[in-house]
Amino acid sequence: MIKPERRAAYWDIPEVSGKAVVTAIAAGRNRLPRAPRGGYEMTWVGRRPFSLAERIRMNQPVPFPVGALLSAATPVFRIGMWARLHAKRVRVDARVISFGNLTAGGTGKTPAVIERARREVATGYTVAVLTRGYGTRQTDSPVVVEGRDGLTGLYERVGDEPALIASKVPGALVVKCADRVAGARVAIDRHGCDTLILDDGYQYVRLKRDENVVLIDATNPFGNERLLPRGILREPIGAIDRATHIVLTRCDLAADLPGLLARLQSLCPHLPVRHTRHAATSLRSLVGGESKPLDTMKGERVKVVCGIANPDAFVRTLEGLGAIVEECVSFRDHGEIPGAAFDSEIPVITTEKDAVRLQGRGANSGGRGNVWVLEIELQDMD
Repeated sequence: MIKPERRAAYWDIPEVSGKAVVTAIAAGRNRLPRAPRGGYEMTWVGRRPFSLAERIRMNQPVPFPVGALLSAATPVFRIGMWARLHAKRVRVDARVISFGNLTAGGTGKTPAVIERARREVATGYTVAVLTRGYGTRQTDSPVVVEGRDGLTGLYERVGDEPALIASKVPGALVVKCADRVAGARVAIDRHGCDTLILDDGYQYVRLKRDENVVLIDATNPFGNERLLPRGILREPIGAIDRATHIVLTRCDLAADLPGLLARLQSLCPHLPVRHTRHAATSLRSLVGGESKPLDTMKGERVKVVCGIANPDAFVRTLEGLGAIVEECVSFRDHGEIPGAAFDSEIPVITTEKDAVRLQGRGANSGGRGNVWVLEIELQDMD
């Protein structure tokens, strides 16, 4: 019998800031190898490890009065989406392919966008990726960048995930604009693009699309199945019916993939479902750029430093390679990471998204040579 997954207990802690550090011990799982002592030290900086948002994301209970208040606020969050669904749609003179989620972040969408953009470029299409540029200063006119421009300043102009897309697909443009229709017109009229990939576009229904791909994280498909802010759903699960394709991510880490597939079959039997995983492809030095084989991770004691929505999934990927994760230092998603966080006597592993922020600011983890970037790609399950 498989034991249920164990998690650290939840308790109230004060907000952390500056150099304050809150440490919690994440209990082990039975599904993947763990460090010999049965767990790794999880250090959270600038975010609350057991905050309300983390409890909701991890499907943990919240106090009843808080839950009731959040549920009461759901209609307010729904107003904007209702208005978008009933507004006029715009068709542009290009093929539009949208990638998005039903849930708030954490599905691993960026590798899917990169894979599709590469495929379209290789086929001979002129491609632009349309993005809102989360966390960046919005401008009156669209910002257009290319991966050939280099990472210096790219992160500040378009954000970390769009900068990563640009760097991984140098043959495509990345257009940042909150008004994705305006961005689409600039890509078409000024740059001759005939294929537009709408990043995080499932709820941006104003722009008509030819393909509407929804991504679902197989390890946490719908959270607690409640809408924001009580849950992580941006829309009711039934909104999946707007999709033309479903891409399941992290299928290799899912606890109950057959159960999820049965659920999707009942919800949308007509939609094709692609089973994927986030496969590690290489390790490269953040400072020097040289690579080393992935099998060098087997039995290696490492420290993880990252600022992503789901650090646990990243740790599990490393453990799947045989690494022994001694500590994970987790910053808020899209947050800046100071060089001091990389101090370690053992190798430090970070994500490609974090590397974009570090290199885009010229930080280079304080010049430390033992920091390695784990590169991943979306791959079909065998």
